[in-house]
Parts: sequence; structure tokens; C-alpha cells
Amino acid sequence: AAGGAAAARAPKDPRVLTGWGILALKRGLGQDAVTRLDQARGLMAGKTPPALWYWARVLAGLVNGQEAAVVPLAEEGVKAHPKSAALRNNLGVLYERADRTETAEQVLAAGLEEDPSLPQLSKNLGDLHYKEGRADEAQQAYLRAVKLAPRLGDDVYFKLGNIAYKQGRRPEAEGYWREVLALNPAHAMAKKNLETLERMP
Repeated sequence: AAGGAAAARAPKDPRVLTGWGILALKRGLGQDAVTRLDQARGLMAGKTPPALWYWARVLAGLVNGQEAAVVPLAEEGVKAHPKSAALRNNLGVLYERADRTETAEQVLAAGLEEDPSLPQLSKNLGDLHYKEGRADEAQQAYLRAVKLAPRLGDDVYFKLGNIAYKQGRRPEAEGYWREVLALNPAHAMAKKNLETLERMP
């Protein structure tokens, strides 16, 4: 409501519309976010939008079910703001989802060089390695991610547990899977894996 009131008072201020669009994005209102952010860009008089605008507009398109359509926009954002690790992270994920694995890895690795403190970059790079069966590299990436953000997500600990188990480190695997349940008590696969461990000699 406050964002709408601000936009009514300053209908030609792209910063206000961008902020209002981000509020819609956070509320899960994809079409409203897209509309407001596109209006904001139209008011920028041909200037390159800030990195925050690209970040929000790509995510708004995803929420609105326009995944394929936002890939060129994500590429444009990275080209306009090459030092933005967050934009590289989002582009890398889009490439991965489009099965452009090698390109995704390059983009994520470049983002990690720009900002090694962004845990999502390490997590997403770990997911790529995990998917390709590169267990040691996946483990390194996941460990970097959880060191930066210990509560990043139960899937990180679940995969760390899977890697440890496959490499014969059962106590370590058990610890990771118990961490999964601490974050998400309803995680069925972690429960099943722990039950399997308990039955093993």
C-alpha cells in the first residue's frame, strides 16, 4: 500500500517503481512485478538499469512462468554489470536449467571469483558437480556454502551425506542427514537413509 501511494505521488520516478516492483516480487505477484519493473525501465530514458533492476526483473519473470524469456535479459544484465556476482549466479542457474551445463559452470565460477562470500554461488556450483558425479568438487563447494551460511538449505546437507556415505564415511553421513532433519523434520529421504544405517551391522 505504501509503495502504491509512493508511485502515485511520483509516477515518473523509476526508483519508486522499481521498489514497488520488488515488493510485488517478494509477495509472489509475478505479473504485477513484471509490469512495474518494465514501467520503471521505460522511465530510465534509455539508460542502463542498475543491477538491482536486472536481479528483480529476472526473478519476476521466473515467478510469472517466463523462464525462457528471461535468459536474454539475464545475459544483458551480466554484460551490463559484469562484477555483479548475484546476476552471474542467477544466469548460471538459468543455464543449468536449460541443460547448458558447461556454460553454467563457467558463469558460476566467474561469479565466485567476483564474490566468494556469496553462498548461493558455491551451492549452485556444487549442484552442478553433484549432478555430473564429481563428488570431491561438489563436496568442496557445499562445504564452502555451509561455512558461509550454515542454514542455507537441507538439500546441501542431504547431498553432503550422500557423498560421505558413498565414500565410506558412515558416521559423517549420519551427521549430515541428522542436520537435514534438524532443518526439515519432514525430509523423508533423510529419515529413510538414517533408518537404513541403523539396520546395518
